[in-house]
Amino acid sequence: MTTLKYILRDTWRLIVHHWVLGLLTLITAGVMLWILGVTTLFSLNLENLLTRLESELAVQAYLVKDNTLNIDSISERIQSLEYVYTMRAWSPSESLAKLQKKMGSQSQALDMIGDNPIPWNFEIHVRNAGDVEPLVEALKAMPEVEDVVYAGMVVRRISALSRISSRVALVMFLLAVIITALVVYNTIHISLYSRREEIGIMYLVGATRSYIATPFVLEGTLLALIGAILAAGGIVAAYFPGITFIQQNLPLLISSLIVERGIIWRFCALLAGFGATLGWVCSYLVVARFINSITRPE
Repeated sequence: MTTLKYILRDTWRLIVHHWVLGLLTLITAGVMLWILGVTTLFSLNLENLLTRLESELAVQAYLVKDNTLNIDSISERIQSLEYVYTMRAWSPSESLAKLQKKMGSQSQALDMIGDNPIPWNFEIHVRNAGDVEPLVEALKAMPEVEDVVYAGMVVRRISALSRISSRVALVMFLLAVIITALVVYNTIHISLYSRREEIGIMYLVGATRSYIATPFVLEGTLLALIGAILAAGGIVAAYFPGITFIQQNLPLLISSLIVERGIIWRFCALLAGFGATLGWVCSYLVVARFINSITRPE
């Protein structure tokens, strides 16, 4: 208990006596962790947006005009295709009613056509944009299918964008983690380098390696944790007003974004935990290096 008391006292003394370097560590950790958090949230929201676009990609399969077709059998065959996620069958009358609703006041022009020209058709959704092309080929191979309508160029572009965004998001996340770790490590390294004489004196008077290291490690962990909490607060202060702005001006995008406050708060808690862990690891590595250099026999 006495040892813990002295360790906490030395930790507080380090923070107070070297508050400038401590403040530098805190600000640097806070800024880098804020950038890491913002980058991660941007990547997650981009992934959600692309996933939503992919899930809304629809393939329309129109059957031949033949009253003898077994619609239930054809529906089961299409549903059994591995690329199909969801599917809905539209009868000629339902399709005509849907078209009239879309045309609004201009729907009277459809009366000039006479008999309903729209055949039975199926609206099919896939999980991923990459599944559209194979699905279209499978549908075209069915003799009952007369035509397949889909936005081919849009599908290819979304599929390519999805692949690129996944790789870019991973690279951005890894770069943010590496840069954050290096900056925090070097900042703590500078802070501890200025106190190398203290470490040498403590070792000469008989202090153990763990006793010497613990106050420095606690200081680095505490400063990184406070910086992470400040970064989390900055993310919350910027993210929720941003979501409100998007909801008011771009309501179509809001369903693709992370808006649940519980998720954001859990994300901030993870960021704070990551910051504390990062501070502990960096402090431990720096202190261990200094202690090894001091205790190494000449």
